[in-house]
Amino acid sequence: MESQGGAVERVTIFNSLGQRLAGCLHLGRGSSASLGPTVVLAHGMLSTKDGTKQVALARVLSELGFSVLRFDFSFVGESEGKFEEITFSQEVDDLRAAVAWVRGRGANPVGLLGSSMGGAVAILYARTDRQIRALVTVAAVARPARLAGQMGEMRAHVARWKAEGAAFGAEGEVGPQFFEDARKQDVLAAVEAVSAPLLILHGGRDEVVPVEEAHALAQRARGDKCLRILGEADHRFSRAEDLRELIAASADWFARHLRP
Repeated sequence: MESQGGAVERVTIFNSLGQRLAGCLHLGRGSSASLGPTVVLAHGMLSTKDGTKQVALARVLSELGFSVLRFDFSFVGESEGKFEEITFSQEVDDLRAAVAWVRGRGANPVGLLGSSMGGAVAILYARTDRQIRALVTVAAVARPARLAGQMGEMRAHVARWKAEGAAFGAEGEVGPQFFEDARKQDVLAAVEAVSAPLLILHGGRDEVVPVEEAHALAQRARGDKCLRILGEADHRFSRAEDLRELIAASADWFARHLRP
């Protein structure tokens, strides 16, 4: 396949459980056999690698010369696993496998962009990987236990989004292990240990993850950090103008921190 940036490869990655993770690798315009500067995208709980933000980000970043991996976490999309088994811990393991895979293809340096639950997962992973050179979060979950406690409210939002025509890659109910695992995750403590420059993007009208969570992340993060609130954006950045601003801000951050 071809994108506006370069070729797009369908790839297979395996996590520590031996589950197959499906991905699409966008080769940056002008990239050689080695991937070079690479961004790995981590989608949200109800999304997949084929979500609107994922595809748009990959297209723009690859046009700018970055290689980009978008992949389905286990439990959703084309990857193996059952949605009722989803946990933050397993998604961190999946992301670890994805980063190792791109490094095996010559990715250097590596940046991460995580959305919603994927934002929390990216922070939890980056705490353990000091070689991550840039991190962007979009509507990131800062308090997983709070998210777990509002799953009933989340279903109401999803029903409304579906009525508005939105499509989702994950269906069904989460299992008890999701709640147990969420209570153990301390994303605010993790962000203190992240060494990568951090851009925190959040919508001022986010109806799922309160904008206060972005402020909490910014207060706890150390080093090079930037908080940017898009005043009219909702959780999904569903307005075209908000999505464009999100992509432009992310592209600028990676251009500043992933270029040689």
